[in-house]
Amino acid sequence: MQNNKFLKSILIHIKYPYTALIIATMWISIAIIIIEQNVNIDLLLICTTVCTVIISFLGFRSSK
Repeated sequence: MQNNKFLKSILIHIKYPYTALIIATMWISIAIIIIEQNVNIDLLLICTTVCTVIISFLGFRSSK
């Protein structure tokens, strides 16, 4: 019974799990690309940062 209350309290704090999952997946993928290939890191990080801001603005916005 105590474990069930703990899980519910954790889920209450995670309001937008899909948005956070998309952003985390994007950054992990970028890290793998940078490690595995020789690419322009500056441009890749700038594009990822811009995409993160756009996704977080749209995904974390509360519905009224």
